[in-house]
Amino acid sequence: MATRHVGAARELEVRSDDGTLLHVEVRGPEDGPTVVFSHCWSTSLASWGPVVRELDPNLRVVLYDQRGHGRSQAPLTKAGYGPHKLADDLCAVLEATVPEGRRAVVAGHSMGGMTIMASGARETFRDKVGGVLLTNTGAVELPQRSTVFPLPGPLGTVAAKTFLQAPPPLGPRNAATTAALKFITMGKDSDPRMVRLCVRMVHECNGIVRGRWGAVMNQLDVDHSASRITVPTAVVAGTADKMTPPWHAHHMASVIPGADLPMEIQGVGHMGPLEMPEFLAEQVGKLANEHVTT
Repeated sequence: MATRHVGAARELEVRSDDGTLLHVEVRGPEDGPTVVFSHCWSTSLASWGPVVRELDPNLRVVLYDQRGHGRSQAPLTKAGYGPHKLADDLCAVLEATVPEGRRAVVAGHSMGGMTIMASGARETFRDKVGGVLLTNTGAVELPQRSTVFPLPGPLGTVAAKTFLQAPPPLGPRNAATTAALKFITMGKDSDPRMVRLCVRMVHECNGIVRGRWGAVMNQLDVDHSASRITVPTAVVAGTADKMTPPWHAHHMASVIPGADLPMEIQGVGHMGPLEMPEFLAEQVGKLANEHVTT
C-alpha cells in the first residue's frame, strides 16, 4: 500500500484480493471517528464531495473510487466484475484505513450501497463497521422496478436492462444529452452546478466498464448478505428517483435487521449526494456520533 499527501488529502493505493489497485483518499484528523464513502455507478469519489463539505471537520473521511471508475484500476476480464468483487474492494479499503480496534460508519449511494449490502456477511465488515447509511440504492429487482422508461408490462424492464448494460459512449456533452441525463438521474429542481458535475463524471466513465457493471446490476440480488447487517442502518430514498424508486428503500428496511424505517425525501432524484448533501451529512454525523467511537 503506497501513501502520498496531496493538499488536505492523503492518497493511498490499496490492492484488492485479486490484485486490482484502488485509489483511496483520507481526509481529516487521524484520531477522529472514521466515515467511509462508496460511490455510485458511472461516477467517482467526487460525487460525495458536496456531502463531505457539510460534515463535521472532526470526522475522519475515507473516499475511494470503485474498480474501473475514477483513478482505480479497471478489471482486465469479465471475471473482475460482480457483487463479490465490490465486497472484496470495500473490505480491502476497510482493512487499510480503519484503525485496529475501531469501527467506522460506511455510507453507500446506488452501486455503493449495493457494495455495502454485498459485504454484510464478511468478517471484516462485521469487525470494522459500526453504522451504515444507504441512499438511493437497491438490493434486488433493479430493472424490474425502474421507472426511467414508463412502458407497459415487460417492455419497461427490457428497456431498463438495455440502458444499464449499453457500453457505447453517451455522445457529446451538450444541452440535449445534459437534459436527458438530468431527467434520468436527478429531480427537476436540482442545482444546475450539481447537474453539470453529474454529467461530467458520467461522461468520463469508460463505456465498457459502465456496461459491464450495468450487466451486473441487471442480475443483482444481495438480499441474503444484506440480511446479515445488524448494525444501525439509515435508509434514504428520493420520491423522484427513477432508477431506484422508494420501493427499494422499504424492501431493504424489511430485509436488514439493523435498519430503521426508510426516509423518503420529497422531490429528490437518484443522485442523493448531489441533491441533498446537507441532509445526508446530518445522517452520517448522527451515525458517527451515536455508534462510532474513536
